[in-house]
Amino acid sequence: MDIYPGKEDALVYESASAIQHIKVFDKLNGLRYLILNGVQHGGHIPGMPMRLVMPYFRLGFVSLAFLDNPKDFLFIGLGMGGMPAFLRMVKPGASIDVVEIDPAVVDTAKVWFGFNEDDKLKVHVADGREYVRGAARRYDAVFLDAYQDLSVPGHLTTLEFMGELKAILKPGGVVVSNLWGSVVNPLFGSCVTTLQKAFPELYQFRSYTYNYIYVADTKEEQIGPGEILTRAKKVTSGLDLGFDLVDMVRKNYSRVTEDEFHGEPIRDP
Repeated sequence: MDIYPGKEDALVYESASAIQHIKVFDKLNGLRYLILNGVQHGGHIPGMPMRLVMPYFRLGFVSLAFLDNPKDFLFIGLGMGGMPAFLRMVKPGASIDVVEIDPAVVDTAKVWFGFNEDDKLKVHVADGREYVRGAARRYDAVFLDAYQDLSVPGHLTTLEFMGELKAILKPGGVVVSNLWGSVVNPLFGSCVTTLQKAFPELYQFRSYTYNYIYVADTKEEQIGPGEILTRAKKVTSGLDLGFDLVDMVRKNYSRVTEDEFHGEPIRDP
């Protein structure tokens, strides 16, 4: 995935919100993608919502293999809305909340990327941490995908925030974190260490881009590669994902061990 627009890409929309500069570009190959403050935040092919073209979008759904019949999901950060919209289609009975701080991003997702709310998929315009603190329900999975430029907003990275997330998870729930790697994110090691300190088990799935997907599990028992493959096969048998989840798990799975990453846990000021 390119971080910045290519010279051949066509600008089709541009605006400035109170928070950030928003652009939408079309590529020659048909891909439409979102730029926030100069950095790419997902993309899709218009009219093909079931085709997840971003590798880290697909990889984020390995989290389904860690859950038993999940029904309630929370996304912190909307972007173009590709992941929650896809989940809405493949799990029509699920209830999905999305928190997005910038109303202009919500409008852009709806107008330019075909994102729609309904009785099962709701967007809440709010700061992610404030929403979590006041959440009236519990979730099977929380997806963390909120970015400003190349970094996660600081208050959404801390050990204290991870504790707040754990408080709104159901027993056995997971937090799924999309992180830029150390090539572009100097706090990468500290972000991973923070997840390690906050949750009993942490699993890494490396994307083919600069991204890593981390699944932070509230369950105490380790899930080995054989078991996670078995679970991925079970998920695939019940859902039409349009991509090979089992192969993605096989090629990208690893369990994060102690002291694997160097970095101090991030704390609230």
